[in-house]
Order: sequence, then C-alpha cells, then structure tokens
Amino acid sequence: MIDHTAKGLVGTVVYRPGMNERCACLGVCMLLLLISSAVLAQENVSATGEHKSVEKQTKVHRLSSNKRAIYDGFVYLNRIPEKAQEGESASDVAGRIFGRLANQEGRVLLKLPAGMTRESYLGFTTFLQYEGTTSVGNCVACHAPAEFSDLKKHVVTKGGAPTPTPSLRNLKKRNTDLRKAILAKIAASRQKRSGAADDIDDAYAKINLSKQDVPRLVAFLDLLNDVSDADFRKLILDAKLLDTSKDIE
Repeated sequence: MIDHTAKGLVGTVVYRPGMNERCACLGVCMLLLLISSAVLAQENVSATGEHKSVEKQTKVHRLSSNKRAIYDGFVYLNRIPEKAQEGESASDVAGRIFGRLANQEGRVLLKLPAGMTRESYLGFTTFLQYEGTTSVGNCVACHAPAEFSDLKKHVVTKGGAPTPTPSLRNLKKRNTDLRKAILAKIAASRQKRSGAADDIDDAYAKINLSKQDVPRLVAFLDLLNDVSDADFRKLILDAKLLDTSKDIE
C-alpha cells in the first residue's frame, strides 16, 4: 500500500488510500493552521526583537520608532498618531491627531518634551489645520507625518514646473531659510486664491496665513531635526505639562 504524505514546517500528514476523506482533510487543515501559527510566531519574535533593540538603544520604554527628533518625542509622550493609515487622506490623519490633542488638552495632560514650547506647539496645530479662515497652514496636504512628504510632484510657483515634495525633516542640514520659505508659500497661496495663478497646486487655495503665523511655524519645523539617542531620552525625561486649563489661544 502506497502512502501519500504532506510535509510542512511542523510535521507530516499521512494519507493512505481508503482512509476516511474527512479525517484526511481535517489533518491537512490542522497542518495548515499550525504552519500559519508558526509563521506568525516567528514574525512576532522578529517584531518584538526589533522593539526591544530600540528600547535598549535609547533606554526609552515601549519606544518602537527609529525617528529621533523632538517632534517624535512629543508623539511618543502623548501617543499621537504617527502616520496615515492605509487609504487615509492627509486631512483624515490631521483630524485623528486633532482628536488626540483635544483629549490631552481637555484633561490638562499634554506633555511637551524638552525643547518644545507653547509657540512650537501652536505652530504644529497651524501646520495641521486644513480648514477655517485664520492660521490655516494646510501643510499636511503635502507634508503629512511621519516622513513629512507625500513623495509626489506639485506646481508650487506661478508658471513653474512640478517639483518633488521635499521632506521637512532635518532642514537644518540643508541650511534652509525657513522664514523666507514660509513667506514664499504665503505669497503663492494668495496668488492661487486670487485666480492669478491657477496652475499652482489646489492645496494652496486652502492656505490662509499671516506674517504673525510665521514664527510659530518656524519654531515647529525646528522640532523636526534629529538628535542623538542620549539627547532623545533626556528630552523625554525632562518633559513638562503644557497648561491648557484655559483656552490654548
């Protein structure tokens, strides 16, 4: 009598002619289930190992991100959504972040890592804001976290060609004049809204900023520069609560 076998990662199922087919099918199903469980267990071990290595490297409990800017410390401390979920728009992720911020503000639990100020926090909310009539940066339309770039091309100046969206992380390394860059964005948004530059990306039509918003945005963008692991741990340990007992504005 010839045996037919099915081999896998965790064992072998033997099928003999005449064996009850239901039993054989059950055996194969159990084998497939065990194989799937073994694969998932291995993936969990790998993920856990990576998670532990990040914790060991930074000595920060339950830290899974490899990003090391002051902003990332803020995200960690307040459990802010790190990035968009699959199929989620930029405004959707901004809405989720605003929801979390409102929760923290309402309970006076918003924590600012060392190096982050009230000014830079307000710059962050301006950066995220995608609707309204004042302090609307709509920056998140093209520069959503965690990479702060949608990796697409956009027309950003009147008569200009589409250019790749740069990441806003580590701008200090590129010696970017942040104030000048933001003022240029404000000028382009006004051209777009007035109808004088229809070719500029539609996201600019939602921008509604004044010169008073510029220092806050500059302060926020400075939070996106990387620090060392040791400094990252220290800025988390030295975090302080932001007083939100009154209106944040």
